[in-house]
Amino acid sequence: MPEKKLSIAMVGSRGIPARYGGSETAIEEIGERLVKGDYRIVVYCRRHNSQTEAREYRGMERVALPSIHHKNWDTPSHTFLSLLHLLCKEDVDVVHFHGVGNSIFLPFLKLTSLKTVVTVDGPDWERPKWGWLARRVLKLSAWLTARMADTVITDNLVSQKLYREEFARATEYVPYGAYAVDEKESDELEKFDLVKDEYLLYVGRLIPDKGVHTLIRAFEKVRTTKKLALVGGNPYFPEYIRELKSTRDPRIRFLGYIYDRPYRQLCGNAYLYVHPLIVDGTSPQLLQAMGYGNCIVASDLPEINDVVGDSALRFPCGDAEKLRGVLQELVDSPTTVQIYKKKAQERVSGLFNWEGIAAQHDRVYRDSLSRGNGHSTFRRTD
Repeated sequence: MPEKKLSIAMVGSRGIPARYGGSETAIEEIGERLVKGDYRIVVYCRRHNSQTEAREYRGMERVALPSIHHKNWDTPSHTFLSLLHLLCKEDVDVVHFHGVGNSIFLPFLKLTSLKTVVTVDGPDWERPKWGWLARRVLKLSAWLTARMADTVITDNLVSQKLYREEFARATEYVPYGAYAVDEKESDELEKFDLVKDEYLLYVGRLIPDKGVHTLIRAFEKVRTTKKLALVGGNPYFPEYIRELKSTRDPRIRFLGYIYDRPYRQLCGNAYLYVHPLIVDGTSPQLLQAMGYGNCIVASDLPEINDVVGDSALRFPCGDAEKLRGVLQELVDSPTTVQIYKKKAQERVSGLFNWEGIAAQHDRVYRDSLSRGNGHSTFRRTD
C-alpha cells in the first residue's frame, strides 16, 4: 500500500496562478517542486483574483473561495473561510500561513492536531498603508505567531533578528528564490513603446510602502532620453495612484499588471532595475530582476542587504535627491551598468535557486511534523 502523501494547505495568499505578488509566485514555484515528490499541496485562492476555474494548477489543488474585497478585510475574511473549508472538508497535515496577519486565527488551530507554519517578512505593523487599528492587529498577530506557530519562517535575516529580540522566538531563515535567465527576445516591448536598454524598470504594487513616489521624483530630474516603466498597480489606494500619475514627465509609463511572456521581456531587456522600497522583507520581484541580469539600484533598507550583498548600488531610503544622483551616474556610464548586471545574476544563481528553496521547505514541514508542541531551534539556513 503506497505511503500517504504529506498534505500542506497554503492559506493567506491570493492564490494561483500568481497574479499579484511574491507570496503567490513562491507558492507556485515551491509547490510545483514538492508535488513531484511525496506531497499533496492545496492552495486556497481568492475568487476575485482567480483567472481560471481549474481545480488543479501545476500539480497543486486549487480551492477558490469568496472574500470581502476591501483593503482591511480581504485577507482575514478569506482566511476564515479557508480554515472552515479545510477543517470540514480537507485532510491536511500542515497549515502554512503566508503573511503574519493570518496568525490571528492561530488560537483556533491550537484546538486541532494540525501543525502550523507561518511565513513572515518585515514588520508589517510599520507599513504606511495601514491605519491605526490594522497596525495594532498586525502587532498582535506577530505576538501570536511567536507564541503559537509550530514553525516561523522569516525571509530575511533582519526579521529573524527582530523575532528573536522582540518576541523571544527562534525562526527559520528561508528566502524566496529566482531563476537566472538570459532573455533573447524583445518583440513584446513594441506594444509598450519601449526599446531594449532604453528604459528603467520598477515592478511591484503601487503603494506607499514601495517608495514609488520617491522613484518618480528622482527620475523627473534625471537628464536622459530613457524612459521609466512602472509595472504594477493596486485597487486599494486610488488616491495614491492618482498622485503618482499626476507627474507631467512624458518619459514615465504606467503599464499596469503585466504577466507571462511580456513580463519576462520587460525584465530581461531593461537598462536597470530600481527597488526604492521603504518597508519590506525579501522581495521576489527584486530577486527575479537580479536573475534576469539587471543592474540593481536599491534603497539601503536593511532587509535588502542579505539579498543584494555587493551586487547592487544603494541610496538612502526615501531620499529622492540621492537616488537621482545614482540614476544619473548610471545612465551616463553603461560600463558600470554592465558590471553590476553580471554581479546580480551570479548572486542569484549561487544563493537563491528555487530547487534549494523548495528543499528547505521540505525540511521545515518534516521538522514541524516530527516535533511535539515545542518550538524550533534557532537556525540560519543559507
